[in-house]
Amino acid sequence: MLQLVWGLFLIVLLAGACAVLASGGKADAALLPLPLLSGMALLLYGFGLAGALRIGAALAVVLLVAVWAVGLVRLRPAGFVKACREAVSTPGLALFVGGAAFFWVLFFVLQPMFTQWDEFTAWGLAPKMVVERGAFYVADPVNLKASFTYPATSLVTFLFQPFGRWAEWACLAALDTLALACVAAATALPRSRWFASVGVFAAGAVLPYFFRDPAPGAYATQYVNAMADLPMAMLFGGTLCLYFGTERRRGFFWLTALPLALLTLTKDICFAYGLIAAFLIGLDWLAAGEGPFRKRLGAALLHAGGLAVAVVAAFLSWSRYTAAVTPTVDTAASVGSAGLSYGAVLTGGVKQLLGIGRDDKFAQIMAAMGDAFFTRRVCLLGGGILAVAAITLVAAAAWLSAEKGATRRSILVLHLGFAFCFAALYAFHLILYYYNFSDGEGLALKDYDRYLTPYYQAWMLAMLCQLGRAARGRLGRVAQGGAVAAVLALFCWRGVPGAGFWTAADSLYTLRADVQQRAAVMNTVLDWNDRVLVLSQGDDATRWYYYRYELTAQVVNGFGGFYGRLGETQDRWDSDFMNLVESENWTLYDYKAVCVPATLVAYMAEKDCDYLLIDRADDYLQREFSPLFEGGLTNDMPATLYHFEGEDAEVPFTIAATTEQEVQ
Repeated sequence: MLQLVWGLFLIVLLAGACAVLASGGKADAALLPLPLLSGMALLLYGFGLAGALRIGAALAVVLLVAVWAVGLVRLRPAGFVKACREAVSTPGLALFVGGAAFFWVLFFVLQPMFTQWDEFTAWGLAPKMVVERGAFYVADPVNLKASFTYPATSLVTFLFQPFGRWAEWACLAALDTLALACVAAATALPRSRWFASVGVFAAGAVLPYFFRDPAPGAYATQYVNAMADLPMAMLFGGTLCLYFGTERRRGFFWLTALPLALLTLTKDICFAYGLIAAFLIGLDWLAAGEGPFRKRLGAALLHAGGLAVAVVAAFLSWSRYTAAVTPTVDTAASVGSAGLSYGAVLTGGVKQLLGIGRDDKFAQIMAAMGDAFFTRRVCLLGGGILAVAAITLVAAAAWLSAEKGATRRSILVLHLGFAFCFAALYAFHLILYYYNFSDGEGLALKDYDRYLTPYYQAWMLAMLCQLGRAARGRLGRVAQGGAVAAVLALFCWRGVPGAGFWTAADSLYTLRADVQQRAAVMNTVLDWNDRVLVLSQGDDATRWYYYRYELTAQVVNGFGGFYGRLGETQDRWDSDFMNLVESENWTLYDYKAVCVPATLVAYMAEKDCDYLLIDRADDYLQREFSPLFEGGLTNDMPATLYHFEGEDAEVPFTIAATTEQEVQ
């Protein structure tokens, strides 16, 4: 309940601050949630770098309250109430507040949980660590590598959960609140054109479903996941929509730098996305700015350059921070198993593209990428070619609806700029498939749709915003209504899955709930400083990652290979989870660990482990390892946590907790 009350309280604070700042016609209230949320997250970022996240969260709230106080003093209570009423009557802000409150209440009732693999390895684990520990996982890593993920999603989550009490549903609601703020930025239209704002907001909100090809009956995770894909797409498109709404006003324009910096901190590829956004804004300024070409060129370079500086500063600050707080860990940006720098990768990739020293693997991946643009489904219409065609139709409708002159020129140049940057991004992913993936994964174009759909989504959102702003007169209204209707119709026809954020998904949580229940028992004994080795015989790493996410302790990695003789480690390699198998069965178990009782004890000592958690045992453990454990082992034993007494103990493992009895 605390998370729900706090989430709704922040939304109300945010809406009131938007009303005060928008009073007097200084800005459209629908534009303000995005820069305010981004600014608060960036304030947290600064305090997080200094190791004082909770102070940053408190200051962010104090600043919002201060805006309210200034509004009450300056406008008087009656004027403040009037400003709030006018702001909330702005369609974009009203839809943002209503949509955000809807997500918070619905998720509180349904209590959705994480379901995707990467949420437990990085994107869900990172905000959980930040919320529970009150510090960046880089300086306080526990179960997460220093440079494993970027901090934007964790910052937004922490803003809505600053008390150290973690809730997955609140994390999801916080990220969706940010997404709706980005969509709201596209709706900044005069109040008399409320229908256009509603249409753009509705179409923008379903774009995550539009740019996806769901399996029939599959659970829709677009608004129920902690991955960076949704924030990345929405921040990229929302930053451009915010720029359109500033109408190039001097002071107001620089608010665009706030979501742009947050975008850069969202994912590693977002450094490129941030520079693309700065480039597109500069291109638009050059095409549609006021004055002669030389004056427009200077203004374009100044403003695009200033935004690029914000992007570079955000990127470098995180890189330098990770390197500074983890000096013994390699946090340098590198690609592939060879550890090549991005510069070396780009140089080698460009040479391959030009045919200089091109090998068969690159040629095959290039052919696969060329074919995928036409055949791999990335949206409800089909392949990338159809996605680009749909976006082009929206851009054409905006161009036809706009007044002749600078506005039409802006739409045309912006669309062509998007297309040019997409081609460059496509080539960049071709190079990454060559350098950063195994032969099988590269040729299969692993996660192709996930990598590219955020760009399509942002491109479409920007064009819908342009259409909404340009649609004047009967023809313009018809064009905008047709575009919105087409997006919504496709969503209703082919995009509505069997289950989504609006339904419970209890059947997806069966395995998670089992691990969660067992981990809760172990957590009554464990502390964050404890080091635990987890064994779950027959696991495919799923249960291991669930435990790594749930346990309030440092989960130690296992090993693969052969460790059958003490002191001989040349035949083993570091892994994550491990299953113990008999040496004679080694050929039947790829990537499992051959281990005898003495070497298990030696490995525990080598890794300085405090506990061993046996989630599931089997006949091999029962037969060979029982003498090492208090009470022995059985193949059907309950999950049990053992304290490691040391190599010299007569019984190295004593029971600390079990799911069938009270803590010892």
